[in-house]
Order: sequence, then C-alpha cells, then structure tokens
Amino acid sequence: MNFFLDTSICVDVLRTHGVQKSLDLFKSFGENNTGYVSVITVAELSAGASLSPQRNAMEKTGALLEYVRIIDLTEPIAIEAGRIYAGLSRAGNRIEFNDCLIAATARSLGMNRIVTRNCDHFNRIEGFAAVLPEEIEF
Repeated sequence: MNFFLDTSICVDVLRTHGVQKSLDLFKSFGENNTGYVSVITVAELSAGASLSPQRNAMEKTGALLEYVRIIDLTEPIAIEAGRIYAGLSRAGNRIEFNDCLIAATARSLGMNRIVTRNCDHFNRIEGFAAVLPEEIEF
C-alpha cells in the first residue's frame, strides 16, 4: 500500500520518545508498503534539524528520509498548489502554503489521502482526506 506523509508524521518518528504508530508505519516501508513525502517536508525537517540543539539531528533526519520516496516539485505541482491556496483563501479556510504544496504533490501521484497529525488543515482541501496513523491499517 502507498502512503503519502505530512511532515508531522516524520517529526513523530524523530522525537526521542516517538509516537509508536508512526514508528510502526515507517518500519513497514520496504516490506509491503511505500511511503512518499514532498521535498517541502525535507525542507521543513532540515529547518528543524538545523535549529535543534542535538548535534546529530541532521544525520537522524537523513536516516529517516532513507525510508521514503521524496517527490520533487514540478511546475504542475506548483500551479495546483496555487489553485488550492486560492480556493481555500476565497472560502475563508486558508492554510499554510507549504501544506498546499504538500497536498498538490500527493495529488500529482494520484493520491487524495495524507497521513498527518494536522487533519484540520488537510481536510479543508476539497476531495482530500487526512488520516491519523492510528486510523489506518498497514
């Protein structure tokens, strides 16, 4: 099964006392499951690692990213993200632009579901579903 992950799930795994269900999801990658993230998640994780007081934070982040497939931004993804952001803004439901880029990246793979701790934001996007790791079977 394929899973598109938001940054929040990666952060779950990187924490000293990570969330078990998120850890289990990552452990399932390479067996029967594949995890995908946007290059935007890589940027967000890199920022967090660079700000971390832990000396090995960047190495831990790099090791984590080896479990997933990283999807680069393309012009069609950028255009779709702009459409998502504009539609949400017009409706008074604006979310962070990075989340729009992440959702557009998932859509570029034909995926309309994202595993996240930030369900409120992603559920605002029409035709998109956000789920917690605890809500999925893998």
